Amino acid sequence: MSVSNPTLALLRQHVGVWEGDYTHVDPADRSVQESYAFRIRVECPDGGPIAYRQTSRYRWDDGRTSELVYTGTAHGDRLLIDDGRIRGEIRAIEPQTLFMRFGFTADPGNQVTEMIQLSRDGRHRARTWHWLRDEQLWRITLVRERRTSRDPSDW
Repeated sequence: MSVSNPTLALLRQHVGVWEGDYTHVDPADRSVQESYAFRIRVECPDGGPIAYRQTSRYRWDDGRTSELVYTGTAHGDRLLIDDGRIRGEIRAIEPQTLFMRFGFTADPGNQVTEMIQLSRDGRHRARTWHWLRDEQLWRITLVRERRTSRDPSDW
């Protein structure tokens, strides 16, 4: 880990296993568009080109599941993500707050900004996403999660 990279220093505080739920809301009428549960493993490997790895498992009430892996590399004071599916960056903006912006390779008109807030005790995170399609807000995502382990191997 680069000591001069405040983003990686803060991401190291997120290492472990997290569980919670995503709720996607229509900003026009505030109706719920979609909701599902998840389990996330956050890792910050030492050495090598990968500085961050997140494995996300999603579960819907109808039995559907999905698993995605995101990786990032350190670049200056940021973390860059470009896995072929999404491309973006994360940066620390306050001691407990990360800001992320990303887009989807298959849908270049769709851009997302995300704020990730770590609780002072490190046991909870709150995340909010703003989705813009062709420069218009079309979705807001609320993410509530709790850390179930500080050890990624408890996956």
